[in-house]
Amino acid sequence: MSETLEIQEIQDEFLREASFNLTDLRTQIQLMYWSEQHFITQGLIELLPFGEILSNIRFYLYVDYSLDELISKAKQTLLYWRLSGITQYNGTPVTQLSLFYDKTFLWHYSAPLYQEEIHSQLQLGHRVRFLSQFLLSQTEIEVEFNEIQLQTNFNDNLQFVYTDSNTYQYKFTNLRWQPIRTILSFPLINPPTFLLPITVPNTLGRETKYQAYLTQVQGLPNNIHIQDHYWDSVNSTPANTLGPTRVNTPSTSSDTDYWTPTNF
Repeated sequence: MSETLEIQEIQDEFLREASFNLTDLRTQIQLMYWSEQHFITQGLIELLPFGEILSNIRFYLYVDYSLDELISKAKQTLLYWRLSGITQYNGTPVTQLSLFYDKTFLWHYSAPLYQEEIHSQLQLGHRVRFLSQFLLSQTEIEVEFNEIQLQTNFNDNLQFVYTDSNTYQYKFTNLRWQPIRTILSFPLINPPTFLLPITVPNTLGRETKYQAYLTQVQGLPNNIHIQDHYWDSVNSTPANTLGPTRVNTPSTSSDTDYWTPTNF
């Protein structure tokens, strides 16, 4: 019994010294979550751009530079869960977390804000993505992106649709990110298969909170406009440095899609 109390005291002291800066998922208007607990570290939530529209530039920068940092922030959350003694409803330790983008915020606040820019970039052949899902468990991390595309409706107007895009997985036993799904073959306008965004927003009286977070998104350095000469300066990663072979054939659009895994 005394040994158990001593271990608990050590854990409590570590938690005080570590000073985990926590975020309550119930206050995050830009995402939905599935978990038996509500707290993750602030550093982790700051690396998950839910609700933002990601240009090719922003997407590549995220994959090349932020995924590695995401590992350490995810480990901090796992460590906090373990040391704080947070448990599920049945008393067992919390072991996993699933985060999803909030459909109302993305399709009725964020995407309409950048509608003109999104249309322009897609018509120029540049891909536009958004973070759709984040999974964390004791064994792996998974990050999934969807892609915004355009579909001609019955009024001959272009409307937003979306498809699967890129999924990256990090297993703690392998120590490297792996692209487990990369879909680049669909045309950006009038794809053969697609999903429709929700047409009716489910605000549930949270309009003020949605608008406040939209203002926060507007203040981020995430201008999706791409200069015409940008891609002339991009050097694609040589094929022999890539991870596993892509699932689909390369895109025929004008942009350059690449991914550089980090060697540990």
